[in-house]
This record gives sequence, C-alpha cells and structure tokens, in this order.
Amino acid sequence: MKLSLPTCLLLLSCYQLALLSISCNANHQINNLNKLIKSRKSGTNPPHDRKSWVGLDDVVDSFSPVYVGPQHGLKEADKIEALPGQPAEGVNFDQYAGYVTVDPKAGRALFYYFVESPHNSSTKPLVLWLNGGYIWWPGLNWTIVYLMQDQDARRLDMEPWKNLDRSGSAVITGRYTVMTYAWNKVANVIFLESPAGVGFSYSNTSSDYESLGDKQTAKDSYTFLVNWLERFPQYKTRDFFIAGES
Repeated sequence: MKLSLPTCLLLLSCYQLALLSISCNANHQINNLNKLIKSRKSGTNPPHDRKSWVGLDDVVDSFSPVYVGPQHGLKEADKIEALPGQPAEGVNFDQYAGYVTVDPKAGRALFYYFVESPHNSSTKPLVLWLNGGYIWWPGLNWTIVYLMQDQDARRLDMEPWKNLDRSGSAVITGRYTVMTYAWNKVANVIFLESPAGVGFSYSNTSSDYESLGDKQTAKDSYTFLVNWLERFPQYKTRDFFIAGES
C-alpha cells in the first residue's frame, strides 16, 4: 500500500507524540518515586509510616557494640577428626563444627559446620552460607538433611559429602563419599544454622524463640561472624561472600 506524503507526515507526527508521551510518563514515574522516598524519610507523612525508615537510619547511623567472647583454643576443640561413615582412608581437607555464643546473658549460641578447601585453602575465599526454612520441614537441621540427601538434579554440591547408604540412621550408620564438584573445591565454606531454635542452634532463654525476627537474626549472624573470625583469624583478610537459599 502506497501512502501519500501528507499521510506519512501525519503518522510520523503521531509516532513522535507517542514517544514524547512515554518519555514524559517515565520521567513522571521517576519523580514520583523520588518524592515518595523523600517523603517517607521526612515529616510530611504520618508517624506510623515513618517507623521503618527511622529504624533503618538508626541501624546505619548508630554504633552498637558487638559481643566478642574468648576464642582461645576453641578452633582446636571444634576440629572434626572423622565423621561417622566417611571414607576409611580419610579426607584431604579439614572440617570443623561447634557453637559460637552470640549472647552470653541469654545463653544463645549458633551452630556451624565449616569445611576448608582441600587445595590451597590459604588463598581461597570464604563463603558464609545462610539457609531459610527447609522446604519440607521449616526449622529442621538442614545441614544434616543435606548430608542425608542423594546427589540429584535438584541438589547443589554445597556439602563435600554424598550419602551412599540410607539404611538405618544415615547420619550415624550411613556411608559417605566425597562429592566431585563440592563447593569447597573452590572456597572455604561456613554453613550457619540461624536463628536460635533452628537445627542445633539454641537459646537458654525460652522467650527468644517467640521474639526472634529478621532484625535479631541478622544481628546474631553478624555477632557470630565477628566471633568466628576471632576463632579463625587467618580468614580476616580473605575475599568474603554471603550466599543462601530459602
């Protein structure tokens, strides 16, 4: 179909107006977003709407002392000589497990499992793995569940182990083999069970289990990391990554 010159000019004008409208609308939306952010942090909105923003500012602007407990000798005490069911010939990497106290007054401590890289661990980065509620049983000891799982399409090779025999209690009597593509081939990995009440992590203050939320969990995880690095000071200068799933 052949269009006349006036028709082409009319269509071109409409197209330019449409582009201008889209551009103006985009700028309008950006301006609205900026106004919203500024209003949320100012006094122009109701007090109940400002609570979350004020809280975030307090976290950023204030300094809260972090509990740091004595760590002398705890690294050696946490070292695992052998896991039940691991290969009889042993493994070529070091592994540790234990508790780090994050609140001595409440008696709150978090459990961790740490595996070093089998080769050049002194130059490999440090990865902290955080886990949400387990897909089938929220709050279950997911570290043990990972150890019990067979390697399949759904599974990431995070742990260095793969279960070969589930007869009886897989954790106690199962046989394990080292995974070919485990994450600790390229990094030193900490698996942290958090918050208290998940897996082996606990608190001696029963009210903690009802009051723990995202903010306290984040604080406890940070306190854990600060104390863990005192226990393993050689990792203070490593490249550090946080990963996880929920």
